[in-house]
Amino acid sequence: MRKLLLSITVAIAIAMSGISLSFAQDDGPPNFIPVEMQVCNYNDGKNAGDFNDAMDKMLQWMEENDGAPYAAWKINKWYAGGTQDWDFLYLGAWPNGSTMGADNQHYGATAGDAIEAFLDVADCPASLMFASLQVKAPVESDGQGDGFVLNISNCNVADGRDTADAIAATEAFAAYRDANGSPGGTYLWFPVMGGGEEDFDFKMVNSFASIEAYGDYYQWSVENAAYLKSGELFDGLLDCDVSRGYVGDTIVNTMTGN
Repeated sequence: MRKLLLSITVAIAIAMSGISLSFAQDDGPPNFIPVEMQVCNYNDGKNAGDFNDAMDKMLQWMEENDGAPYAAWKINKWYAGGTQDWDFLYLGAWPNGSTMGADNQHYGATAGDAIEAFLDVADCPASLMFASLQVKAPVESDGQGDGFVLNISNCNVADGRDTADAIAATEAFAAYRDANGSPGGTYLWFPVMGGGEEDFDFKMVNSFASIEAYGDYYQWSVENAAYLKSGELFDGLLDCDVSRGYVGDTIVNTMTGN
């Protein structure tokens, strides 16, 4: 699918000011990988089975063309309120921007059958790109198989604080979770392209291997009063809205180690 809506004019909305200067790691700058999000609705008479057939064509193209390292997931609503008027999200990721650019160009030029098959199934009027920073590594199965969970909140950094403070606090909470037996990944997604007048600085994304694993995290949070630690780290620093819950399935993942 990659960038199916090539005709959409996207506006750059970089929300990463100060990161590269104030949040450098000992071994170089942090690794922000490109993540695309397509917001999609099924066309009349189409359903998830038709989507799977279309993805088979995309996977066939990848196999025949020795496709670049790439991962893709289909995301469905779980606990997402009544304001999100779409049928599914398509997420894709590459290990770096150079791979993304070359892969998008090659796919757009050679994968006409796969693109046509997808467009026959779904309409995706919104096309977004984020720069994703992994803060807490997931267990191996998180975000890799079927039925994994994503919890996503929109967050703003308080006046007088900067993004580096927010990243450091998120890392500290991730370390607290690791030290106290709470698995699951944490990512920060910064808007890069396709937006317009965003009301958030970044999205905080927590991943869990399954709905059951999310339930275990919920109970862990209660039993360890983890809200006290998060309050200590984030109060006066971040203002995040109530998270939405989504369930995802993996379409493909050839990004070794991701």
